[in-house]
Amino acid sequence: MRLTLRTLLFYLDDMLEPAQTKLIGQKIQESAVAGKLVSLIRLVVRQRRLKAPSVSGPNIGIDPNVIAQYLDVTLPPEEVVEVERVLLTSDELLAEVASCHQVLALSQGKTTELSAASRERLYALGPVATGDQLQIEEPKSAVAVESEVASTGAIAERNGNVSAPLAKAAAKPASSHEIPEYLRQSSWSQRIFPASVIALLITVCLGLLIFDSGFLKGIKDAKRELSKPDPSKAAVGDSSADTQKEGPVEGENSIAKVTPTEPLIPTTQPFVPSIDPRPPADAPDKPAVPVKPVGTDVPADAVAATRPATPTIPANTSPATDDPVPVLNPALVQYTSNDGVVLRFDEMQHHWFLLPRRSVVPPGEHLVILEPFEASLDFDRGAVVASVMGDTALRIMPPDRTTSTGLDVRRGRIMLRSVRRDAVKPLISVRVGNELWRLEFQTPETACSIEVTPREPNKFEKSLEPNWYSGVLRVQSGSVKWTNADGETQKLGPDSALEISHTSVKAFPVSAAQAPDWLDAQKRKQWPLRRFATNFEKQFEADQPVENTFLALVHDPNAKITELAVRGMTLTDSTASLVQALAECSFEEGRFAARDGLRTWLARDATRGAVMKEILAQHYTPPDSSNVYRLLWGFPPEEGADRAVSMDLVNWLRNPHTEIRELAYYWIVHLTGRKWEFRAVDAVSGRSESAVRKIEAHVTKTGALVKPTEKEKEPAPKPAVGF
Repeated sequence: MRLTLRTLLFYLDDMLEPAQTKLIGQKIQESAVAGKLVSLIRLVVRQRRLKAPSVSGPNIGIDPNVIAQYLDVTLPPEEVVEVERVLLTSDELLAEVASCHQVLALSQGKTTELSAASRERLYALGPVATGDQLQIEEPKSAVAVESEVASTGAIAERNGNVSAPLAKAAAKPASSHEIPEYLRQSSWSQRIFPASVIALLITVCLGLLIFDSGFLKGIKDAKRELSKPDPSKAAVGDSSADTQKEGPVEGENSIAKVTPTEPLIPTTQPFVPSIDPRPPADAPDKPAVPVKPVGTDVPADAVAATRPATPTIPANTSPATDDPVPVLNPALVQYTSNDGVVLRFDEMQHHWFLLPRRSVVPPGEHLVILEPFEASLDFDRGAVVASVMGDTALRIMPPDRTTSTGLDVRRGRIMLRSVRRDAVKPLISVRVGNELWRLEFQTPETACSIEVTPREPNKFEKSLEPNWYSGVLRVQSGSVKWTNADGETQKLGPDSALEISHTSVKAFPVSAAQAPDWLDAQKRKQWPLRRFATNFEKQFEADQPVENTFLALVHDPNAKITELAVRGMTLTDSTASLVQALAECSFEEGRFAARDGLRTWLARDATRGAVMKEILAQHYTPPDSSNVYRLLWGFPPEEGADRAVSMDLVNWLRNPHTEIRELAYYWIVHLTGRKWEFRAVDAVSGRSESAVRKIEAHVTKTGALVKPTEKEKEPAPKPAVGF
């Protein structure tokens, strides 16, 4: 397969077969020119404020019909070279073609609805003459036509600067009938004359108003009338405060009298508002409705300097309920970090986007903090400060009857700090899965941490729900009170820890002699992945869904960037993207991350197995799809003593797919507890084949990967046969 511009577009949009994708990826790594062209395509597609190609003049570019034939792979080969040559000389044209190709790739296999009006408008445009379809100059040299990448010499002229244009696209101006009337540029006189007429009319009107004495006299009379005292107000009294308390007075412009003890009852007559009605006083027995904060720097409930003394009922709570305990006001939660990457889930668009720095996080918002970054969340104006480590997924909980906010942790590591020095004890909710706890800070300057780790399955089609996680609550300083859903409380002092898992109704103390490294700020700075934080952060755009960025980074030439992108797919539950990364990623770091993400995803719910089968069928043949599905579920230790299972694992070491060989070897090492000097990426070498033969000899000698115990060797009793 030739390395042309169109081939690169198919490669970037994942429209090639796995074998072709691997071949093109190797060619890109071997060719510096091809690598620069890939970077150029990605740059122009994501470049902001890139102007649109001109529709008239000398730089009109290429006819849209020719581009359509080029994208549909129906253009003659001799014209393909000319089209690619022009595309490489204009960032605008290259961005349009690459974006159109990406949209077509996303909509491939899906039904596209086209309105009748659009269809009629397209037909009304009419055919375009063959001679007017491609209007470019002849190439100066015929050598560029035969190069592997179209016009690689033009790419070399950039000298590494992919944002600078190579050359101006020389094209003949299109005929006037090709450009719609609303797109043609009007002449200078046509633009200036209407503006001059409008300016003249405005000047005449202003002059008439200014020099008209009657108009000025009318303004003075209106001011005099407005300055006169209201006779209805004078009858009530001079005190403005008493007037406001009594409400509107029945008069010429009023409709009904409203007092604090008399509710406003709608009448059958239509309501006619007065010219300047006074607002009715608030009834004392009607609590105010809290305003839900929005994703801005200053929420609606932060306008008041202090909170109300009594909790208020939210809008979705009926005042006629039998339960007198109301829901508390939501606490202000603000994202205060100055760097890093934090993602938020948009419920309307069903995509993940970047969370703007130093913004307010509304209740119910889903957040993801990518590795290797950290995020700082401020709860209730400094009452509690949460330092969220990378590789964490959580949700800001709405208020309930006991707490004003909380954290619903799906996975990750969080450090909580109470910085209040007054007598108020901060209280937040903590939810993991279906379990809900309350965490109360007993002393000022209290520091604790919560770690939730998802478990992986080890039996075929046996999910772990609801025991899909393991968690630990650690207290570094101060003291906290931990309360479960049944009201049972436990107090923890400094240097203590509790296990928080579904298997225990009451948390049990665990060893806290040695704190994990992620609690030490100095050790976190020395993590190897921190070196790639800057390059990884540059890949994201504020207004673009991150799912597309993750897929593009699967083919990044940096193995660590690829690994970070795949781990981001795990946090955002992008299962289809994880399977694609497992099948197409060129680095084992990315494939291992996809393997771990898919296994933890399977363990959450028993119904996810059927979904996994459908996704795997899109990337593998039926036999290989079944093999990957079986390997992802895993093998318990007792299956290591099964000879049939052992031979299946050995045979999978010779599978043509690298990821299948890696999964099989992963379980062989896990079951036997030893390494066999096997490398899945070198399966064709003699060294790897020698390792496979050693494993086969071990299975033949022992009977399985793991030597069966005496109990396992005993044959099963034969059932009695009756006559």
